[in-house]
Amino acid sequence: MYLRLSDMDGRKRRKRECMMSESEIMTILVCCHFGTFANFKHYYMLFIKGHLAKDFPSAVSYNR
Repeated sequence: MYLRLSDMDGRKRRKRECMMSESEIMTILVCCHFGTFANFKHYYMLFIKGHLAKDFPSAVSYNR
């Protein structure tokens, strides 16, 4: 029987809809490995949210 993690520990969790599609998420992750950024946070904040904002209009904030 499949139980969700939230069912197992008894705490309530938010069940938000995903704003980005799976293909957008995978594209960002794969392209990150080909970049020259020191870490994923810099890549996401500077490149995705900065230079590619028009290509990823539904990109969530890094903190989320």
